[in-house]
Amino acid sequence: MDDTSLVISANIIEVRDALGLSQKDLALLAHISTSTLVNIESGRKSFRIKSLDGIINFTTIKLEDLSKRNFSPPKNLREMLTQKYKSVPAIHVLLSQEPSIPYCIKYKMLPTNFLNTPKETNEIKRFFSDMGWNFKGNSLHTALKRMPLLIKINPHPKKDGTNLYSKK
Repeated sequence: MDDTSLVISANIIEVRDALGLSQKDLALLAHISTSTLVNIESGRKSFRIKSLDGIINFTTIKLEDLSKRNFSPPKNLREMLTQKYKSVPAIHVLLSQEPSIPYCIKYKMLPTNFLNTPKETNEIKRFFSDMGWNFKGNSLHTALKRMPLLIKINPHPKKDGTNLYSKK
C-alpha cells in the first residue's frame, strides 16, 4: 500500500472517532459495506478512492483533506452532522445514540482538566456516568491503552492491579 493510502486509512479512523460511531454505523451512513470500511481502516489492503465517496459525501470532508498527514477532523464534527441531518430520522437516530468510548475520551474528557491529575478507572467511569454514558471499566481500560500518544498509564502505587490514567 502506498503512503497516501496509509495516511487516508489513519484519517478515516480519526473521522470515525470524531463521529463516535462504530464501523458498522459509519459504513451504513456512508452507504458502503462494513468490510469495505474495515479494509480502508486496516491499511493492509489497497482500496479504490471511489470507496471513499460515501464517507466524503456524508461527512463533507474533502479527499484532499483526508490525504493530509497532519489532518485533524473538526472537534465538533458529530454535533455539526447531527445538526445537518436533523431532518433525516435514520441518520439523526444513529448520531444521537451513545457515542463510542474513543470519542468520549478524545472529544469530551481530554479537553477538560479532568485527567490533569491521575485518575483510577472508577473515577473515569463516574465522569462519563455524569454525562449519561455508562461504560464498563475493562472497556475504558482497553480504549485508554490504545491511546499511548494521549494517555499516560502508571500502576497505582498503593493498589495492586490498578492503574492510574492521566494526560500526556
